[in-house]
Amino acid sequence: MTLLVISRLPVLLCGRIFRTNRERSLWGRGLAVLVLALGWLAAGCAGLTPRPQVPAVGRFLDGATGRVLGQEEVVARLRQAQVVIVGEVHDHPGHHQAQLEVLQLLAGDGSPLVVGVEWLDAGAQAACDAFTAGEIGLKEFARRAQWERRWGYPLRLYAPILEWVRARRLRLVALNAPAAVARKVARRGLASLSAQERAQLAPALDLDDPAYARMLAAQFVGHGVMGRVAKENFVAAQIVRDETMAHHLARALVPWPDGGKRGVVLVGDGHFVHGLGLPPRIARRLPGVRLVTVLPVSRDRLVELQPGGESAPAADLLVVTPPKPPRPPRLGVFLQPVAEGLLVRGVWPGSPAARAGLRRGDVLLAVDGRRLTRAKDIHDAIKAAPWAAHTYRVRRGGQELEVVIRLVAGEGP
Repeated sequence: MTLLVISRLPVLLCGRIFRTNRERSLWGRGLAVLVLALGWLAAGCAGLTPRPQVPAVGRFLDGATGRVLGQEEVVARLRQAQVVIVGEVHDHPGHHQAQLEVLQLLAGDGSPLVVGVEWLDAGAQAACDAFTAGEIGLKEFARRAQWERRWGYPLRLYAPILEWVRARRLRLVALNAPAAVARKVARRGLASLSAQERAQLAPALDLDDPAYARMLAAQFVGHGVMGRVAKENFVAAQIVRDETMAHHLARALVPWPDGGKRGVVLVGDGHFVHGLGLPPRIARRLPGVRLVTVLPVSRDRLVELQPGGESAPAADLLVVTPPKPPRPPRLGVFLQPVAEGLLVRGVWPGSPAARAGLRRGDVLLAVDGRRLTRAKDIHDAIKAAPWAAHTYRVRRGGQELEVVIRLVAGEGP
């Protein structure tokens, strides 16, 4: 199953599957971070409790206590690490700016950095090497790396990081598992892979991770995952990605630990929060690794953090970012390409698609007479008038019908 995204114009289909980095999931039960209240009144002063002052954009906080850190302490904590993981919500510009700032802080001591990214799979490594060697520019890199097919989020959000890495001739490593292989695991399980497909993943895969599975369970409804086997496959697909990213990072840091390289991983925050996902898989491959996790947090979300709790902190460090820009409207469907068009694997409750009557099992054949073979076809069909009503031709069982859907600004799951 694929949760497809149209991410360059104002129209999006519900976020891509296996991108388990929805910002709202970070503020759930047990997030052990306390935003410090500055300037509390003395106990006897009228019994009033002032609001905590929210740290400014760009400030770093200790992930366990919420204490605002000075620049020197931040730099010291980052540079003592051998691997630093910096999270992102993929379409949040402020998170990518925070990632770049962390890279700049780490580069200050002159130690060689290896920058591993979730954004691409190992099939794009040749393009990464040519780009960082200065042989090709950003536009050609995107073409050779098949950026739109492999990742799909707007290149402009990532361009400052990529250009900075290129300017310093750092190693850029494509970490991820191929999307098609991970999707197959999600649909049919690991045992369904051919030998060639299995060879594109990490050699060692440990799928037994109950704590991680519990965290991922919060995403089942949003991704249209139902049934025990489907849930197990969803978790397996996520672990396949984590194991493969850890594998490629470890290979890039050999000889370990004598090579003296420092790894920086830029990845969706769902792959590492609360110490789950990537961190234990990296530690298994790099014995004794000193690892620090950094979570960008929108300034408007800090006040929602819950103090205390039994869970591990979301990350070792938090970095405050501006609020995320308003989310573009979304059709609200989970789609899978099939021979006839696009199979609806799930419909987000309350979305424009749900209100129009689309159902799980429908097949989208065309929009305004334009045949559909991939999600981008919907984007192309409606981009000239995204807010207008558009007619979708749908096959439901043995019948064909027309469904009119109008997107509304400010809506979307």
